Amino acid sequence: MIQLYSIFIFFLLFASITPTFAQGNFYWQQQQGANGNLLGGSLASGATDNSAIYYNPGSLAFTETPNVSFTSDLLSYTFFNIKNGAGQGIDLKGNQFETKPQMISGTAFNLKKRHFKVTYAIINLLNNKSEYTSSNQGQIPNTNDYYEGYFNYKSQLRNDRIAIGTTYRLSESIGIGITHFIDIKGSELTNITNETWVRDNTITNYSNDYKNLRFNQVSLLWKIGIAWHYNEKLNIGFNFETPDINLRFLSKSNSRRVIETLDTTGEVLKEVSDQEKVYSNYKLPITAELNLGYTTRKTEYSARIGFFSGVKKYGILELKPENSIFTSNDDSFSQYFVANKPITNIAVGVKHRIVEDVNILTGFRTDFNFLDLENIDPIKDNRLSFDYWDLYHVSAGFEWFGPRFNIIAGLVCDMGFSENDTQITNLTARPYSEIFDRKTNTSTTYLQFNLILGITYHFKDRTQL
Repeated sequence: MIQLYSIFIFFLLFASITPTFAQGNFYWQQQQGANGNLLGGSLASGATDNSAIYYNPGSLAFTETPNVSFTSDLLSYTFFNIKNGAGQGIDLKGNQFETKPQMISGTAFNLKKRHFKVTYAIINLLNNKSEYTSSNQGQIPNTNDYYEGYFNYKSQLRNDRIAIGTTYRLSESIGIGITHFIDIKGSELTNITNETWVRDNTITNYSNDYKNLRFNQVSLLWKIGIAWHYNEKLNIGFNFETPDINLRFLSKSNSRRVIETLDTTGEVLKEVSDQEKVYSNYKLPITAELNLGYTTRKTEYSARIGFFSGVKKYGILELKPENSIFTSNDDSFSQYFVANKPITNIAVGVKHRIVEDVNILTGFRTDFNFLDLENIDPIKDNRLSFDYWDLYHVSAGFEWFGPRFNIIAGLVCDMGFSENDTQITNLTARPYSEIFDRKTNTSTTYLQFNLILGITYHFKDRTQL
């Protein structure tokens, strides 16, 4: 047991020195545990592995043996294409390979006193990197003027949690539990847009817009759950997650923005904002989930419904007074905005035993984008992510289980499609008077493939229980 706690302390220290980044526009993009991933995130009340610390801590009461587990994306490949995303006929494209750990966890309890159990985990909820780059140059139609534009957007988004779950088995069929989370967010965003207008080899207008945000936040929150194994076939669960409590002394960010323009009067205008070590305040919604499981002789069926409250529009930075002589008159110049609409997601999964020691797993879940575009201006408002499409996740894999080891492997496919959204930028050769013009003629395709591997080691041979 000492070794088990040593493993936890090591990874706790590892997590504390690893850079972390902020939440995207999805709640269910990353599921936890190999079972959870390949069953579409549907398992909750019936989760009897360490992933229950994330899905429903009440289910931890039904864990069979002390154990330690590790789940990772062995390989992740992402492809996206936003047709007309940077102007008419100017697409934004990208693809990327990466690997990332998802969850390291363990459960400890006395086999002679199985009613009370403690589970610990380091969980990765989000780990995304993206870059959009595009350029265009050409003659403006019906004029002798020439246009040249460049756009680059880089983001690294990550959200990690350190979790301690405690559970108590009230009876042979009912477990209640609470998970204590330390939630770690942050982001590194850089956005550059350069546009120049030329007539007779003379620059008539230009606009250079530079944005950089380094966002960090640490907060506390809790998930409370109950799991009821009604009989050998049916299990039902409910859990809810509280809003977070911000730890201000660990939640400080830096934001810088500089705009320089040469307008139609020939005057050079400059606006500068430098916000250093300002307090961060990213808000999480109230969430509640219902889960249902049904087991036959060889097959387990699971379903999960998640409800997420809305969050009204707010700025994530507590801005200070500016010191620059080029300070903008616009209070929102360097602010970043978030507005969440209410969301309901569903997940379903099937696990079927094909031979004595092998199961196959399949799953599906929705993952609707929570960004409330009715309250966020896609042109004027700075925001953390340009993702505006909904996601759908399909998964399949297999599980081999022995007396002390479980090994699970499979593939998760994430798909997102969207039509007629506002362009991310506009580099179309056009007059300077149309500098803020954006069209809504985009077509987006997003695909991600994740090769999942999960290993669980049981400290007690399960055949001897």
